[in-house]
Amino acid sequence: MRQPFATLTEAAEALRTGKISSRELVEAALADAEVLDPLLGVYVNRFPEEALTAAKAADARPARERGPLHGLPLALKDNFAAAEGPVTAQSPAHDPSWWRGRDAPAVARLRAAGAVVLGKTTLTEYAMGRPDPRHAFPLPRNPWDPRCWTGGSSTGNGAGIATGLLLGALGTDTSGSVRLPAALCGTTGLKTTFGLVDKDGVLPLSPTQDVVGPMGVAAADCALLLDVLVPPEHPGAPRPARPPLGDGSGEGLRGLRVGVPFALLEDEAVSVECRAAFEAALETLRDAGAVVVDFALPEFETLLAESTVTMLAEAFAEHGERLGARWADHGRVFRRLAAAGALVPAHLYLRAQHSRRRTRAALLERLRGPGGADLIATPTWPAAARPYTRESAPGDELNLTAVWNPAGFPALALPMGADPAGLPLSLQLVGEPHAERLLLAAGDAYQRRTSWHLRRAAPDPAQRPDAVPDPDARRGLLADRDPGADLGADPGADPAGEVPGETGAAVEAALADAGLALDPGEPAAVAALARVLARSGRLLTAPAR
Repeated sequence: MRQPFATLTEAAEALRTGKISSRELVEAALADAEVLDPLLGVYVNRFPEEALTAAKAADARPARERGPLHGLPLALKDNFAAAEGPVTAQSPAHDPSWWRGRDAPAVARLRAAGAVVLGKTTLTEYAMGRPDPRHAFPLPRNPWDPRCWTGGSSTGNGAGIATGLLLGALGTDTSGSVRLPAALCGTTGLKTTFGLVDKDGVLPLSPTQDVVGPMGVAAADCALLLDVLVPPEHPGAPRPARPPLGDGSGEGLRGLRVGVPFALLEDEAVSVECRAAFEAALETLRDAGAVVVDFALPEFETLLAESTVTMLAEAFAEHGERLGARWADHGRVFRRLAAAGALVPAHLYLRAQHSRRRTRAALLERLRGPGGADLIATPTWPAAARPYTRESAPGDELNLTAVWNPAGFPALALPMGADPAGLPLSLQLVGEPHAERLLLAAGDAYQRRTSWHLRRAAPDPAQRPDAVPDPDARRGLLADRDPGADLGADPGADPAGEVPGETGAAVEAALADAGLALDPGEPAAVAALARVLARSGRLLTAPAR
């Protein structure tokens, strides 16, 4: 690897002091990508000529005109518009004319601060689901074990930062899409407060839950990027850290109350290694001066239900028309998840929105009241990355990231350890809306006492891992079941059902009414998702009258 710096902030300081040029950094990044990208699937498109031209211009810029990201090479998840090339959304069905030749405002801010765009990174199709190996797009591989999943949907960012191909990138997060790749690849990622960062020029998936978030090696890297995306003088900028931390050195957490939902973490999905690493992380926070308190999270299942109903319904609203016209051109995982959104009745979607407002208000009241907390801590994900051959179905895992999207809260993923195979484990810190500075200060204090974020994966570029298995050839999310089979219902379920159709035949009829014609076998896969939606619907209480 030619990348000479451990973090984005180190590279920024070296550029500022003239120890290295932007051209040298860009050349190193491009050279490293030539070696590792064929294995890891980090990039959809690289822009070497444009990046080298931008680096040359950065090096020629007078010191007085240099911005905070002067000459730093960064990458963009390929749902951001950028002038260098079209958005693909990693979908053969996407219209390449969308925002073509233009920068999304978030990208324009980075560029105005001096950043150099290296390229567009891989994602799951339209930022939802898993890659379809039938597509010609690069398949993301976890750099700690290329047989494993990177986490989605900001897949290339996670793998690229973990290896040093990238030191910083922009991603998006709808139910964990910044934090999951950060967690499973061993990097740092910030889900911002809903509405904090401009989303124009970013392809929508679930508009009331999508956020833009920075990704880097360390919390300080994310802070550097966030200050450019949302300058301190911006009217909606994150407020100063409260309570004031430590002695002003940035190293102490004195006065910080960290709430932990200990009962939730007794779930069997939390691996032994993850639980041990989390306990060690809490001890580090205590050593830094934080007070760790038990903070129950009875809202967890409701928040998860709100996230599921909202994301799938809005995904179909955003993408349903194109799905109907070009069904076969979409990947199987994405199209079936989006199709499930067509089964959400209007009253259930509205109920989820009423529920979100009530749940958020109740959670804020408890955080601010007696026995409350300044931050909440959980693992980011309950275990290390799984091999592609052991993927699970939606609703079968303890999803510790998705719950914070319907609430609109910011959340930070930080490396906290590794399992016996060396696969990363991750700490998640969650704050009130607009508490990004507190989160990043706490994350920085934690990382000053640990070195997990500085581990760098070094995969052998000559590796040839097995092909990613065909999703229809295994049990799980897209299991090939009898389309007419009764997939059952939960005991005590409302016979009328919140979601139309929990059998393949019923789903096929409901989706035909929505303008979708599925391939043989697919109605059963969507019916399995309909069951998840039905369970979610039963967790949402009707709005008070």
